[in-house]
Amino acid sequence: MSESSDQEIQYFEARYLDPKFPIIKTDPSVDDVVKSLRTSDYLFVSSTVAGTWAYGYLFGKPVRGPTAAMCASAGFTFGMFYTMQTVRSRLLGYRENGKEVKKWGIAQVQPRRYTIGDRRFPIRQAMTSTPPLNWDNYD
Repeated sequence: MSESSDQEIQYFEARYLDPKFPIIKTDPSVDDVVKSLRTSDYLFVSSTVAGTWAYGYLFGKPVRGPTAAMCASAGFTFGMFYTMQTVRSRLLGYRENGKEVKKWGIAQVQPRRYTIGDRRFPIRQAMTSTPPLNWDNYD
């Protein structure tokens, strides 16, 4: 269920991909994503399938049944892709994940939080990240 609270948390540098919520799984599998589905996720997939089926039935005049079934399968595919992307972002800490933290606990690896100083006066940095060229190597 939940991991013990006496675990040692390691911090890593994540300046540009800094998640705003705690990381639950550092590399979630499809099985982890399916186990972490919420009721709202199931409702989203089912409403997407129902909406696309109705669309296919309304606009598939000569053959309504097959058109509705094809549209429903396309809606199911979209709904599952979108839902799995949303749940994965919750497990990686990019979306609100309070329920998942209670269920799974947090990962042992968490990003270091950065405090942003005054944005009006940024710190000066070099224009290039490579060292200057050594022309003595070209003999």
